[in-house]
Amino acid sequence: MMDERFFMEILQAREDRRFKQADLLKDHGGSLISFTLNTPGTVKDNEMYREIHRLGMEAIINLLLEHSIEIVHQEAIDKVTGSEGYILVDFNPIEVKKLLVELEEGHFLGRLFDIDVFDRNHRQISRTSLNLSPRKCLICNKPAKICIRERNHTYEELISNVESLWSDYKTD
Repeated sequence: MMDERFFMEILQAREDRRFKQADLLKDHGGSLISFTLNTPGTVKDNEMYREIHRLGMEAIINLLLEHSIEIVHQEAIDKVTGSEGYILVDFNPIEVKKLLVELEEGHFLGRLFDIDVFDRNHRQISRTSLNLSPRKCLICNKPAKICIRERNHTYEELISNVESLWSDYKTD
C-alpha cells in the first residue's frame, strides 16, 4: 500500500502540475497537452517508465506534425512522481483531444498514456464532453474507473501486465 509520505508527494506533484499548466497557458496561450503515464503502485520513475514516456512524447509530436499542427512549446521533465510532458499548440483543443484519444486507443502502449488537453482558459477537454467512450482498464475492457473503484485486479496483475506490454512492444 502507498505510504503517506509518497501519497503526499503525488498530491503535491499534481498541484505543481496544475500550476505549471496555468503558467504555460498564461505565457504562451493556445491549447495545452499535458502528458503523463497511468502507472500502478508507488514506483512512478524507472528506466522503463521514462522510455515509455519518451516514446509517448515522440508519438504525440509526430501525430501533431502529421496533421500540420503548430507546436509552440514543448518540454519533458523526469520526476520521482513520474515523467511529465507539456506541449502547447496553436490549434482547436477539441480537435486536438479527438486526435490524442485516437492515439491513446491505437498506439500499442496507449493504455499507459494519460494525455490531457486544456483550452487557453485552462478548462480540460474530457472524453465525456466529446461523447467518447471512457478509458479502458489496463487488463480488461471494462472502463478503467470501474476496475479501480471495485479493485478488480491486484497490484501484481497490473504490474505484470505493464511489464508484459513493454516486453511485447520491445520485441515487435
